[in-house]
Amino acid sequence: MPERGESYAETAGKSHSAEAWFASVGRRIDLRVLLIGSLLPDLIDKPIGRLVYGTFGCRLFCHTLIFLLLIVFAGLLLFVRRRQNWLLVLGFGIFMHLVLDGMWLDTQTLLWPLQGFSFPNVERTGWEQSIWHRLFTSLNVYVPELVGIAILACFAWLLVQRRRVHAFIRHGQV
Repeated sequence: MPERGESYAETAGKSHSAEAWFASVGRRIDLRVLLIGSLLPDLIDKPIGRLVYGTFGCRLFCHTLIFLLLIVFAGLLLFVRRRQNWLLVLGFGIFMHLVLDGMWLDTQTLLWPLQGFSFPNVERTGWEQSIWHRLFTSLNVYVPELVGIAILACFAWLLVQRRRVHAFIRHGQV
């Protein structure tokens, strides 16, 4: 819907320019790596948390600033030496994961090991019900999840609309 005093053509132009920007980013970076980076902290920490604490509700090593900095530093070295940006893209995905997880609120984990070598205690009983309850009742949980779902939905819509699903899967580009 156009804003007040704005024509439908102007609104369509904005939409087209947003799609063009998104597509141009998709040509310069491997979006599969960005997607993996945005999931990586949970892909690593959740199974480790399950083994160590008996719960999937853990934020451990990959939710720390030191993990992000190590990835970014390695990415900078790779970019300077070989002009490859995939590790920097992975780092940006990890950074966005930490932002959407609100890790600045959990400084014991984010700043590990500066505040000690232990991670916050994890509730071991009833964690399944707790996760579902927080997903639907906690603003700090459901808003970032909705933002992530909206981003993925827009991306999927763009891929389907441009008939680029196969190209994304094969080459990571839009």
